[in-house]
Amino acid sequence: MTTKSIFKAKRVANSDVSGWLKDHAVIVENGVITSIESSVNVSSPGDSYDVHDLGDVSLLPGLIDAHSHMHCSATHDAQALALSENDQQLTIRATSNMRKAVLAGTTTVRDLGSRNEVAFAVRQMIEGGHVPGPRLLLAGTPITITAGHCWFFGTEADTEAEVRTAVRNQRKLGANVIKMMATGGMFTPTANPRKPQYSVKVLKAAVEEAHRMNVPIVTHTLSAQGTRNVVEAGVDHLIHSRWYHSDPTKGLDFTPDTVKQMADQGQWVDPTLGHVLLGVEAKARGEIGPMDPHWAVSFKVVGADQHVETLNKMHDAGVRFTTGLDMGMAYGTHDRSAANAWALVEMLGWSNWKAINASTAGTAEALDLNKQIGSLQVGMIADLAAFGGDPAQNIRDMDRASTVVQSGRMLKLNDTVLV
Repeated sequence: MTTKSIFKAKRVANSDVSGWLKDHAVIVENGVITSIESSVNVSSPGDSYDVHDLGDVSLLPGLIDAHSHMHCSATHDAQALALSENDQQLTIRATSNMRKAVLAGTTTVRDLGSRNEVAFAVRQMIEGGHVPGPRLLLAGTPITITAGHCWFFGTEADTEAEVRTAVRNQRKLGANVIKMMATGGMFTPTANPRKPQYSVKVLKAAVEEAHRMNVPIVTHTLSAQGTRNVVEAGVDHLIHSRWYHSDPTKGLDFTPDTVKQMADQGQWVDPTLGHVLLGVEAKARGEIGPMDPHWAVSFKVVGADQHVETLNKMHDAGVRFTTGLDMGMAYGTHDRSAANAWALVEMLGWSNWKAINASTAGTAEALDLNKQIGSLQVGMIADLAAFGGDPAQNIRDMDRASTVVQSGRMLKLNDTVLV
């Protein structure tokens, strides 16, 4: 039986997510967009279909977030909870977090570091229709060195042979992407964010294994040398790319030649600036911080303005950015993916439409899903998110969606949750 729904809105994103179609309607049949036309051409509700007039809203493709940790709490004590909670507790938290994400308008999430026992079970329940949640691309547990970054929900692998086996095991479990911790990170006291965790040789082995099995590989990368290593190794995406100097008395160690190589190789970067912005705002409100500065960076604290400067240099050199919030880390709640676009506008100076495009069509391209999702076109999967106001004028009008449709299924209508 054909299921048909029509969604009318004052503003509907055009096919390349760069402007509005005024007073248009999106027609959805069996989970797919079959037509987009002027609202005046749309008939009244019939026996076999519904017409939903959303009113003065902006209808966009569902948002896409390329960096989540589904079972982390996004609170100041996220690390302590990750260390202490068992798989059952983490699964309940992850299920709740993914529900929050999709109801806020994020219809696709790439999760880059959660326990295997949690991540794959949650995806199975979402795909089975048992619980609401976004379309999930999963890494499962990240691969890290012994006692390395996120060892407490990672797969520890030190040698080239161990890393190859770890990549194969993640793919066998159903991973759509491989995540490696190429450097230490702020979330782990036993790891050093200023230092690489893997050599170029070991990273190349991981890339070779991932690509042999037709999945991309992404790396957590904070140190400058770690960035140089992963670019040489040929990973597909870099997360953070912060350029910390190996010397704790110094700030950054930015190398333009590496950036040029990154751009030439088509490597994407997730700057995770939305998470930074939410953290700055939370601290301004007097909220409890996540922890003291990591011992490796406390001696020479690098300001957000310095990171913004390097990111702008990277972008100017041709490096393309995805939108990933680092959901689950302190302040990065799973319903605030829209903050990725806010940060691109308010911190990097992008135009509103450029940031909106990055949050939809651009990140869909990075995830190799742009023929299925990321824009409102005939034949595309019907992922829709409606926001009050006009984010092309005020980017913060794109916050938590009032109406959400995923794969043609209506999850939320005019702020009423239906699931």
